[in-house]
Amino acid sequence: MRGCFARARGVVDNPAHMRLLGKLFFRGLAAILPLALTGYLVSAAVVAGETLLHRIVVYFIPEENYHVGMGFLLSIVFVLAVGLLMYSFLVRAIYARATRVLTRIPVIKSIYGMIVDIVQLFGGEQRPFHKVVLVRVDQGGEMLGFVSREDFADMPAFGEDRVAVYLPMSYQLGGFTLIVDRARVREVPMQVEDALRFCVTAGVAKPVG
Repeated sequence: MRGCFARARGVVDNPAHMRLLGKLFFRGLAAILPLALTGYLVSAAVVAGETLLHRIVVYFIPEENYHVGMGFLLSIVFVLAVGLLMYSFLVRAIYARATRVLTRIPVIKSIYGMIVDIVQLFGGEQRPFHKVVLVRVDQGGEMLGFVSREDFADMPAFGEDRVAVYLPMSYQLGGFTLIVDRARVREVPMQVEDALRFCVTAGVAKPVG
């Protein structure tokens, strides 16, 4: 036992060994953490669907006939059904009226708007960003961003032949919106998701897949 403690103390007292242990730890953490967080989010989604729709399932069938997973499967069917109903003009009109009510309530409208923007950004039909561009700055460099507006015909005060470019900030939420001449912007062949990941991680992230 004393020998084990002595060897452990020798490792701690040796800076080279500590650097090696630290390197191994962070390498292992970098490998495990993305998998663990992904698994947690997927598991949370499955549990949420199962919990929310469990009562609906047992309302139609006896509790003893219920099997784990039925609630989650019903949640998938429910989401698909809502997606199908959104093609109906009547359903879209009702949905639009309901969302207008939400956007008039303080605090709730901010939360709802943020969630809508995030969903639209990654999977919506009307994505806020369609074009990835590089904006030339005065110092000679370029900044990666997204065109959020192609013209200002309804805002003549902004000038002609100008575009709005959103520049996200690295490692935090938020960003800047630049109004620049179209000549200072050039499009790059890059997916919005990859460009956003590149910006948020300060260029550290590599394309997935």
